[in-house]
Amino acid sequence: MNPAQPPRAAICFYSYSALWVSPLRANQTLPPAGTRLLLLSVGCIGRNVLPLTRSMETRRKMAAKPRSRGRVLCWWPPLSAALLLLGCSPASAAASSSSCQHRVPSGGEVVYKVYLKENHVLKRNVDQKLRIKTIYDRSVEDLLPEKRHLIKNKLFPQAISYLEKTFQVRNPTGTISLSRQCATNQYLRKEGDPHRYCRGACAEHTRCGPVVVPEEHLQQCRVCRDNGHCGPAGLPDQEGVRDADFVLYVSALTTERCGQENIIAYAAYCQLEAEMDRPVAGYANLCPNMISTQAQEFIGMLSTVKHEIIHALGFSAGLFAFYHDDDGNPLTARYAEGFPPFNDSLGLYQWSNKVVDKAVRLWDIRGNKMLRHDVFLLITPRVVEEARKHFDCPILEGMELENQGGMGTELNHWEKRLLENEAMTGSHTQNRVFSRITLALMEDTGWYKANYSMAEKLDWGRDKGCDFVMKSCKFWIDRKKEKRQLVSPYCDTLRSNPLQLTCRQDQKAVAVCNLQKFPKELPQEYQYFDSLNGVPSEDLPYYGGSVEIADYCPFSQEFSWHLSGEFQRSSDCRIMENQPDPLKNYGAEKYGPNSVCLIQKSAFVMAQCRKKLSYPDWGSGCYQVSCSPKGLNVWVKDTAYLCSRSGQVLTVSIQMNGWVHAGNLICPACWDFCDSCPPERDPPASNVTRALSIDLCSCSSSLVVTLWLLMANLIPLLTGFLLCVWS
Repeated sequence: MNPAQPPRAAICFYSYSALWVSPLRANQTLPPAGTRLLLLSVGCIGRNVLPLTRSMETRRKMAAKPRSRGRVLCWWPPLSAALLLLGCSPASAAASSSSCQHRVPSGGEVVYKVYLKENHVLKRNVDQKLRIKTIYDRSVEDLLPEKRHLIKNKLFPQAISYLEKTFQVRNPTGTISLSRQCATNQYLRKEGDPHRYCRGACAEHTRCGPVVVPEEHLQQCRVCRDNGHCGPAGLPDQEGVRDADFVLYVSALTTERCGQENIIAYAAYCQLEAEMDRPVAGYANLCPNMISTQAQEFIGMLSTVKHEIIHALGFSAGLFAFYHDDDGNPLTARYAEGFPPFNDSLGLYQWSNKVVDKAVRLWDIRGNKMLRHDVFLLITPRVVEEARKHFDCPILEGMELENQGGMGTELNHWEKRLLENEAMTGSHTQNRVFSRITLALMEDTGWYKANYSMAEKLDWGRDKGCDFVMKSCKFWIDRKKEKRQLVSPYCDTLRSNPLQLTCRQDQKAVAVCNLQKFPKELPQEYQYFDSLNGVPSEDLPYYGGSVEIADYCPFSQEFSWHLSGEFQRSSDCRIMENQPDPLKNYGAEKYGPNSVCLIQKSAFVMAQCRKKLSYPDWGSGCYQVSCSPKGLNVWVKDTAYLCSRSGQVLTVSIQMNGWVHAGNLICPACWDFCDSCPPERDPPASNVTRALSIDLCSCSSSLVVTLWLLMANLIPLLTGFLLCVWS
């Protein structure tokens, strides 16, 4: 008897303008109506929407067919469910959206050369911990209590604690008092006077992004009249912000950007001090409707807040021209008035080639062709050193900056292809980490010293060599195939229906290869495949990875489940709240801090007497592991299976919730998870198969109990009957 298939999820593959829905695959009891699983790649604060995978005509025909509502699958960048606003009902359409957009503030939004009293910047002494003072706007107080608590008591305190432990600053000894903005955005400077004077009048309100700066944080207004007289006007200098190196104004305003870009948060700097050009004030705005208080999403949201504050502190193309060397000298030459040249086309101050430089890569594409591929690299000393060490490439000129996604993403982030899950790349796909490379950049601004013990481990690209970091992913994939090796960290498995599940590169989450068909041919420099199983040669130019800013290179990506548009759980094995419903836990999985992703050799089957169920999407799952002197133990429910060697097949059969769960798992390498491991060996015969011999019909404990109760009730009746007969 073949196992029956359980309720099958309808899977929405999002496109730039429409979607395709696959049919349900079983007529059994369906999950709750409106349950969906969205397949998306989300930007650090927005979305990269997956392209179309079926023609409009095909989708029209499919939409015309009646179908039940079911589950839908979504690439999960574990950020915020609030990011995923698009409905995914079978007949709905999805709009496109962009990746992370860090907008460089315009000239009118930033005050440069802010004079701070007693601000004797210590150019060589960097032993002062960074102090960030958070000022919450009234809009935060107006939020629902649970969102206000999340922002004020969890997100920002934890993000700022991390940054203060990670960076030291060349510290101003005085109080931060911010300069007032000018009513006409026109100002003058007098020789020998550190203040700036507004032409005509100061602005009624001084803003830092969308936030009105409190009066008590401002210096006195200084103006130059039409008659040539210049001097102070209005209230004297206020008290300012004491004991701070950076003032962060936090708001929760529904701004135009929130409505247009579907983002959860954005941030930037607004005032730079005079001596070292270091940002001393900035803002972070959270879009109220995009904030989620679900526990599973906290880690992703915290990462986003850190990411945005780092933009405000220094990682911004608008600040590259203001970086200094270790001696406090500008890395970009200044004009007489103290400013670098301005690039009108980019709308920012132009950096020198001591900070960012251009390079040309020889770029392999399909058809045995090679193109010239232009890249921009950040080439400051520590970044070069850390990038070379990370990739094990001694000739690497610097760390590549993002070259796609528009000006808000380009140049303001690391190249996604090379540092996929580094937190300062331009889209949030999975498991963000702040690596030594990002800390090196912040140190190379000349404003901070980094505590590298706070850097998080980045596996992507580690020790892959110059071929990985200086050539296209086609070159890497082809060379690995020639040697019959895994093409990791890339993948070349076409996304299928049902899905073929795998593990994320770090084995901490269930994932799917995001190789897919696009509605249009990809740009020639991103056409990588000479052949794909089941794909006609004329269609190959349409295939690539779903994340554009990763240069369309395909990689395995985690995902999440949604119900009626609301986030339910992600595929991250470490998050306990991701544990599936017991009646839908086909693979007997266990999510939690000690869980990892393991490859399944076969689909798990749930059996109960004559019933058998298997889930069509299989290939990996989350299971607890532990280390012992004998090696790595894999736990399924309460049963431990010893892995004696990598690649060993574990035959699993356990009883859970009145069902027998049976399947096969493949052992990972012990050294992937344990600090000490015995030599690999063949497993003992008793350990080859740990399957329990379970009679499928005896698994119904309720039936057994019922029979015993019936017999127990019959005994007194029979006894009474026999006594009556005897008498």
